[in-house]
Amino acid sequence: MLTVKDIYIGKPDAKDEIISQKSDEFLESFVIPPNFDFEKLISGDEIFINGYKGTGKTALLLYLNAKCKEKDILTCSSFILFKSNYGNVQKLELENISKNIIKTIGIDKEILIRETDFEYIWKWIIFKQIIDDNNENNGAIFIEDSNWYEFKEIVDSILSEKSSNRFFRMPNKVKMGVGYTYNNANANSTIKPEILLDFDKKDNIDEYSSFIKLLDKATEIFHTLKRTEIPYYIFVDELEAFYAEANLLQRDLTMIRDLIITIKNINTLFIESNFNNTKIVCSIRTEIVNSIMKFVPSKEINKIISGYECPLVWNYSNTNSYTHPIFEIWLKRIELSENRNNFTFKNKKEIYEKWFCPEVDEVPTVTYILNNTWNKPRDIVRFLNSTKNTLFSNRNVYSPGIFHASIQEYSQESLKEIKEELNALYTPQELDVIFMCLTGYKPYFSYEELVERINKYFNNSFLKINIGSVLNDLYRVGIIGNRSKSSGQYRWQHKSNDGIIFDEEWDICVHKALWKSLSLSEKHGRISKIIEENNKKDLYGTIVKCVVEKVVLGFAIVTFEINDEKLYGSIHISELSSKYIKNIFDFIKIGDILEAKVLNYNKKHLKWVLTCKNL
Repeated sequence: MLTVKDIYIGKPDAKDEIISQKSDEFLESFVIPPNFDFEKLISGDEIFINGYKGTGKTALLLYLNAKCKEKDILTCSSFILFKSNYGNVQKLELENISKNIIKTIGIDKEILIRETDFEYIWKWIIFKQIIDDNNENNGAIFIEDSNWYEFKEIVDSILSEKSSNRFFRMPNKVKMGVGYTYNNANANSTIKPEILLDFDKKDNIDEYSSFIKLLDKATEIFHTLKRTEIPYYIFVDELEAFYAEANLLQRDLTMIRDLIITIKNINTLFIESNFNNTKIVCSIRTEIVNSIMKFVPSKEINKIISGYECPLVWNYSNTNSYTHPIFEIWLKRIELSENRNNFTFKNKKEIYEKWFCPEVDEVPTVTYILNNTWNKPRDIVRFLNSTKNTLFSNRNVYSPGIFHASIQEYSQESLKEIKEELNALYTPQELDVIFMCLTGYKPYFSYEELVERINKYFNNSFLKINIGSVLNDLYRVGIIGNRSKSSGQYRWQHKSNDGIIFDEEWDICVHKALWKSLSLSEKHGRISKIIEENNKKDLYGTIVKCVVEKVVLGFAIVTFEINDEKLYGSIHISELSSKYIKNIFDFIKIGDILEAKVLNYNKKHLKWVLTCKNL
């Protein structure tokens, strides 16, 4: 019988799935995002798969590739990945997966620091990729006629450092020439082998001009190339940016900006050349785009992305259901493992009932799991991995004990992941200050309380004058959210509630999954302290005067005071009167004063439950 430790997990990063040769398991356990449209990404206008870190952008590229080959077995495709371990770039040993060409581009710390425009450099690299792909596929993509050989000769006349076929190190310098002659408006010009272009220097205008002219000529000839009928796709994975040094960050963001623009322009070139079934699809991180808008001239990439993007979101209305697409990832991994063990299930419900306990901490298990995620596939992989590392992993069911034992590791790994999302916005020192401010504080707090804490403990830090923008960034990446004091309703960016609210009605709350790693506890919260104090005073059965703050379908949301503390409660329509109420909105309105009795406290919604009957 299978146990928790036997369940297939996979790798947190889909690129690692390629390296470990687990593509079969990966594809079998893949769950399609709710908004995924295969045809739009392959045949329509969509070019960019846009989403936060961990939402499955690389995984979707791999899935797209598999689906393209399933649709047409002759499909040619290649991947461009990036390796940017600054100062120590090493070759990735990547094998061919399903006859794909996988090229890794390395970017050293010292490369192209002064360069401020990378569009032509990216165009050259992508043209080189197209040539490599056609060579690798024995001319199956482009017909090798005189125009092709001229295009190839121009691109090949730009010489870079020698590297393996699957690894390309972006160079500071390139040689141009091999005696190639291009047409100038006034006269023919010849590029000689001895011409050296140093991208990091700004005083070699003639050399850079020659580089541009070569690529303009190559672009002109590209229009005359002839495509075969074989589908051809290039998949470009996201390029990272880190706020380690200001000049490096600006360089990285500029490179990413110009890569996005170049991919859009080359896709337009495909369309203008009537190349059917030919496309470059690129994944981009939402937070990197936000960082571009903040730190470098954007060249209006927002317009480029918004018109051609496939936003990768995993929202789903029925958050308590085992059919939620994020939770379905977990079920798929179990099903795959069971199938490998010659056991099959009739449906998802059967998998869920066999493997999961009904509740964890008085909360439905699916809700508990989803409340500890950001609606990202990588969260589930991380959660799975954490459960596998517990002392209870030899059990054949996910019990409350397994979740309790795994939550510390899961929280720590989640914090590492989400910190990486901020690397393109803040220096390591600034990140330290941000998380020092949150660590050991309260899971729920008001804006005013946080400002008071900063004034007391971090008065000389950058938080003092930047607290508003920092909170906006923390909300956007999911570290914090909002919770309504009256209704208990939550707002999260990953649930499509854009923008943090600064208002007396809305507290700021830290995501549940980060409580352990930040040493937060419910008992530290203001509301919980009030609960504890009033429980000691035996509040149950107390008659109070309530003010109706809000009326919703089925409930009156009220406030009342005990010892000068303002408390929040709710009265169900059935508890408003001994008489039958057909329409609550006809019976009661905002501002009404009610006499009610306290029945109990609802821990889930953090409100007192009251009644107006039998007083």
